[in-house]
Amino acid sequence: MDSVRQYLVIFSILFTIASSCNQEPSDQKGETDLTNIAYSPSEYKIDYPSDFPKPATIPDNPLSAEGVQLGRHLFYDPILSSDSSLSCASCHNPRTAFTDNVAFSKGVTGELGSRSSMSVLNAVYASKGYFWDGRAPTLEDQALQPVENPVELHEQWPNVEEKLRRHPLYPAMFRKAFGIQSRKEISKELAAKAISQFERILVTGQNSIFFKQKRGEIFFSDDEQTGHDMFFDLDPLLQDAECNHCHAVPFFTANDFFNNGLDSAASYSEFKDPGRGKITG
Repeated sequence: MDSVRQYLVIFSILFTIASSCNQEPSDQKGETDLTNIAYSPSEYKIDYPSDFPKPATIPDNPLSAEGVQLGRHLFYDPILSSDSSLSCASCHNPRTAFTDNVAFSKGVTGELGSRSSMSVLNAVYASKGYFWDGRAPTLEDQALQPVENPVELHEQWPNVEEKLRRHPLYPAMFRKAFGIQSRKEISKELAAKAISQFERILVTGQNSIFFKQKRGEIFFSDDEQTGHDMFFDLDPLLQDAECNHCHAVPFFTANDFFNNGLDSAASYSEFKDPGRGKITG
């Protein structure tokens, strides 16, 4: 995490220096106009694992190479945080399966959140909402929330929008991705669309040992075979590990919400974390 934070700080400093060279956009000077930049988005094509279904397309936010590129930049850029020290990738680190590998994620102020960061791998297949409690119905809505969460990026979207409008690189990227005509059209909604496009291409599974074995490319070791049979309750002589009820193929998740029974509470109000119940009532 320290190395990631150091990289993000350096990245932020370089971007800040570049941004400081720009004057405030002015309609009178024509500095907000972006129509001289070509808008010709190209379809982003992704080869989904053969074992996975093809996800549904999003009519109002189709994947484009330009949108994915913009989303990737935003995902890794600490410009979204109040002090330019954290980015989405700080808690969704690709080196740890797009999580931060800790029980409670730490925000800009150093305060710990109440939950760990979820992986965004295969998020395109989630069907019942995002976050541990499912409070965000779409990836676009999910992408909006961390910016203004006080224990995450602790910023306000109007501030982020202004930083993006003044940036030397982002206005052109927004133009190429969404066809905006002016810097003023850069908005949190478009930023969230770009980030969600990037998150939708984070599909994994094709190269896992499980799927390679399933396709007949490799064989399990003895221990792996035993674990596999316990996981799926395939061998009556082995104890059933009860795994596959919640971790079902092909995504190894049920895409649903469960009470795992770890907390003891006499009533709903006594749960330290009400979880999904806070959303559904």
